Amino acid sequence: MKAHQNNSKDFDELTYSEQSKSINASIMNLEAAISAHLRRAKDEHRQVLETLENTKQQVGRMISRLEEKKSNI
Repeated sequence: MKAHQNNSKDFDELTYSEQSKSINASIMNLEAAISAHLRRAKDEHRQVLETLENTKQQVGRMISRLEEKKSNI
């Protein structure tokens, strides 16, 4: 899926530095999305702490999958 440099490059076509910048931007976007999700949970009188915990668990599972990649290096 073309999503970088005006939709002209796939992620694999980016340089190491460009990939790093893209990952950093994605992480910042994820953090902003989680913050917005928590605000929405509060606005809708949902269980904000439970929502936060569920989100932390999702991110934790992602980190665990990344840790598993060490064995493939």
